[in-house]
Amino acid sequence: MDIVETQRLLANLLYSHWLSEELFSFSWFTIVIPMVVLSGMFVILVDKSRLRELILYGSILAVAYGLIYPIASTMTLWQFQNNLIPYALDLVPFAFIFHPILHIFAYQYASSWKSFAITNTISAGLFAFVALPVYVWLKVIQFYNWNYLYSFILAWGISFIARAVVIWLADIEQRHSTQPNQVSLSPRIQPAMKLLEDDENE
Repeated sequence: MDIVETQRLLANLLYSHWLSEELFSFSWFTIVIPMVVLSGMFVILVDKSRLRELILYGSILAVAYGLIYPIASTMTLWQFQNNLIPYALDLVPFAFIFHPILHIFAYQYASSWKSFAITNTISAGLFAFVALPVYVWLKVIQFYNWNYLYSFILAWGISFIARAVVIWLADIEQRHSTQPNQVSLSPRIQPAMKLLEDDENE
């Protein structure tokens, strides 16, 4: 049996298991409902005057987690036991919804590195020490060579790096803008000035 045929057989087995055991199960709804709630909160509460800035921050997080989750699964650090959709796309709710939205709110309500350290710690703590234990208990995810503290440190650290990248990019754009004290990313709110000046004033 060649590799392609083996992959096709595995895909069919995964789909059959997802259809019969995972879809519409209680654990499946514990993934779907928080996704819908968080997405709704994002639509309602996100600061739309800073939308592109916030989406950039969230996109950096999504890309980072989109790389980390498959690597971690391959290294058997953890494994998802229940998937939103079949074919090993288990990273979608966590990498592309939960982490970005939680940390976007942490970013949005912080005007300096000091306040961001507080809001980011709260967001990372809620995910690592509240949400993850529930998902482990529900057997949505299983840890092997991993624990909740590692998850907290990972979420906390990546969010700090993402904020630094956004500020760095905003600073570059501001310095190359043709209009003084104004960046082309958002002509109305000057995000680079806001980010940098607020940090300096703390």
